[in-house]
Amino acid sequence: MKINLSDSRLFNKVYLPLLNDTNRYLLLYGSRDSAKSYFAAQKVLIDTMRKPYSRYILLRKIYADIKDSQFQTIKDIIHSYGLMDLFTIIENPLKITFKPNGNYILARGLDKDYKMKSIKDPTGIWYEEMNEIAFNDFLKSTSSLRGGVIQEIGTFNPEMEDSWITKYFFPPKESYEVESGDFRDVKSIRNDTTILHTTYKDNDFVTEQSIELLESFKDIDYYYYRIYTRGLWGGTLEGLVYHNWDVVDCFPNEEVIYYGLDFGYSNDESGLVKVCFQGDDLFVEEVLYQKGLTNQDIADKLREKGINENQLIIADSAEPKSIQELYREGFAIRGAMKGPDSIRNGIDILKRYKIHVVRGSSNLIRELKSYCWAMDRDGKSLNVPIDKLNHLLDPLRYVALFKNYVPGKRMVKVGSV
Repeated sequence: MKINLSDSRLFNKVYLPLLNDTNRYLLLYGSRDSAKSYFAAQKVLIDTMRKPYSRYILLRKIYADIKDSQFQTIKDIIHSYGLMDLFTIIENPLKITFKPNGNYILARGLDKDYKMKSIKDPTGIWYEEMNEIAFNDFLKSTSSLRGGVIQEIGTFNPEMEDSWITKYFFPPKESYEVESGDFRDVKSIRNDTTILHTTYKDNDFVTEQSIELLESFKDIDYYYYRIYTRGLWGGTLEGLVYHNWDVVDCFPNEEVIYYGLDFGYSNDESGLVKVCFQGDDLFVEEVLYQKGLTNQDIADKLREKGINENQLIIADSAEPKSIQELYREGFAIRGAMKGPDSIRNGIDILKRYKIHVVRGSSNLIRELKSYCWAMDRDGKSLNVPIDKLNHLLDPLRYVALFKNYVPGKRMVKVGSV
């Protein structure tokens, strides 16, 4: 099998020069839907096939996130290239081996007591969501590489300008950043580093639906639009909704537990959180965050998580059919309370608590760091949150509304069973 590395049907043109780039560090950053992670997966896979010796590590802050992101993307590419017979793919632990030369790809998460030293002479790392990785963890990882030709790939959105990544790799922002987002190569302060900035405009395979969504941010929140559509650096996101949270090691031993469920499918994730209340403290843990789930899939996932007919689930009441189907599957599920001000009321209720997020809830933490009040171009708050990155925060709000429901107020139960 030969792969034409200039075949436009396989690659986005903007990334092609990086296939043969020999710098130690390749940093791919920019807007959403710029296909930077997809290219990183292509490069890792191609290097695994064509180099005499290659052992790549897929690295993320949370190990469990690798299976459905980096690992799955590489599997999808192997399938699309028709190379299934040439690879051995193991799901536990995550490992992909190219049979003809024995090169392989492994996964490591920083939430585990991982040991790079246990891998003999690793040659490369792909840091997905590199901006979520602490500098000390980066130093520990990069210093562990020692075999063959070493190369490390970092992919991320430019959410936090004041980070170790900018200090370690980037020149002053004024020397390269263009407000329109239409710039590509950034000259690093390190001689061993290539930096490429891309946006969705560089993705030849981006869908019209994705473009419409990204461009809609411009009229919803201009600051958000700069980061996620134009791929420009941001500081701490302005207008964050929640500041009253921290991270804890474990969910408490509590008898009364609620679950909150948000339905998604092709474009949005289905999100499930586990919640308990202790006085002014609220504990929450991410249980499920996945696209493409049918109601039957969700029912199966609930059972896998040990959720039974005695545990109450508060779900998005905009999906009465889905609620009814899960009810018939034997779950104690009811629709969330909704009314004219239910979103704002739910947010106000959640702000009364100290929210403790169980460590490992990476998508929930990401939402808490990104969920903002919408602002106009003048930076004035519109007093409504941006309806994005809330597939776990919404079900948390459903639970809070249910727990604090006061009869007689203008708040009604919709779609309950």
